[in-house]
Amino acid sequence: MVLFILGLFGMLLINTQKLTEYLQENVLVILYFDNQTAESQLIDNVETIEALSYVKNARYITGEQAAMDYKEVLGKDFVEVLGSNPLPASIEVNLNARSLNGETDSALTSLNAITGVTGVEFQQDLVDQISKNKRIAGLVLIGVAMLLLIVSLVLINNTIRLDVYARRFVVKSMQLVGASEWFIIRPFIIKAVWLTALSTVLAFGLVVLCNTAVTKWVESNFFEVQHIFKSDITIYSILFASITILGMCIVLPSTYFATKKYLRLRINDLY
Repeated sequence: MVLFILGLFGMLLINTQKLTEYLQENVLVILYFDNQTAESQLIDNVETIEALSYVKNARYITGEQAAMDYKEVLGKDFVEVLGSNPLPASIEVNLNARSLNGETDSALTSLNAITGVTGVEFQQDLVDQISKNKRIAGLVLIGVAMLLLIVSLVLINNTIRLDVYARRFVVKSMQLVGASEWFIIRPFIIKAVWLTALSTVLAFGLVVLCNTAVTKWVESNFFEVQHIFKSDITIYSILFASITILGMCIVLPSTYFATKKYLRLRINDLY
C-alpha cells in the first residue's frame, strides 16, 4: 500500500509536468506580415521557422482565413461592414516548453528579425502565470512528498520490526549456537528483497490501472487528455525503477538494523 501511494504520487508529478508543458506550448506566438509579402515567401518562412530548435510547430494563416476565424468568434461578418479585410497574413508559432523557461526573449528576437515581419504578438503574462502556478504546485507536491516519505519510513520500519520481533528467539538461538551475524541476517534480507520486488510489481500495476482509469473518466466527462497524459515505455520504466529503488532503500536498512538490534540484546531482554 505504501509503495502504491508513492507510485501514485510519482505519476501525479509526471502528469502535472506534462500538463504544464502542454499549456505552455499552446501559448501562441503570432507573427504578422505586411501585405506585400508573397505567399510563397510566407510558406518558405513556415518551413524555416519549423526548423528552429526552439519551435514545436508553425502554421501559415492567410488574411481570409483569419477573417473567417474572427467571424466565428464575433458572430458577425466584419468584412462586409468595413468593406475590406484589414487582417494581414500571419504565422502562428508554438514554442517548445524548454524555450519558454529561459530562452523566450532570444526566441522572440529571432522571430521578429524574419524578413517581412511587421509585428509579434505573444502573451508573456499568460506564460508567467503558468510558470508561477507550476512553482506553487511544485512546492506543494514536494511538501506532500516529504510527508509521504516520512510516513512510509515509519510504517515500513514498524512492520519490519514487528516481523523480526516475532522471530527474536529464533535469532537469538542461532546466535547462541555460533551462527555469524550475516548468516542470521541474510534470510531476513532475502525475504525483504522478494517482498519488496513483489510489492513493487503489484503497486506499479495498480498505479498504471488508476492512471488509465482516471484518464478515461476525465475524457468521458470533461475533455480529451489522452494525448497529454500518454506515457511511453521510458516514463513507465523510470517510475518502476524509482519505486523499486525507493522501496529497497527503505526496507533493506530497516531489516538489517532491526535484526541487528536483537543480536545485541541479552536473553533476559527478549522477554
